[in-house]
Amino acid sequence: MKQLLRSVCLLIVLGNLSISGIHLFAAHHEGPIIEVRVYKIPEGKMDEWERFFHDKLVEPQEKAGIKILSAYRTMGDENLFVWSRQYSSKANMAKERAGFYESEIWVNTLRPELREKGLIEGVEKVYTVSPSK
Repeated sequence: MKQLLRSVCLLIVLGNLSISGIHLFAAHHEGPIIEVRVYKIPEGKMDEWERFFHDKLVEPQEKAGIKILSAYRTMGDENLFVWSRQYSSKANMAKERAGFYESEIWVNTLRPELREKGLIEGVEKVYTVSPSK
């Protein structure tokens, strides 16, 4: 299972790196930082989670400067959801993350709704990656 997750995450990252035009072998990395996240979704809640993710979570993150790159259901485990997001740079990562997680919509609306609906069972893995030198 761990090997499957690593393989899926690597494919997502490599696909997004080439799509984003990021150079894989940059001498000095000042560009975007990508985070690949794997969530365990409770049995029977994947459709509801996907609607919530796409309808409510993408736009506020993008307003904070975090670009959503991809979102997938895994084929091997129907309760795993893999997605990736991109920060503009390592220097801006904390500011962009705070722009979302400290926002009124996250604190007062989205986080309470997520808890109430029980849409995320747990965060399985988070990979923060940058292009290889």
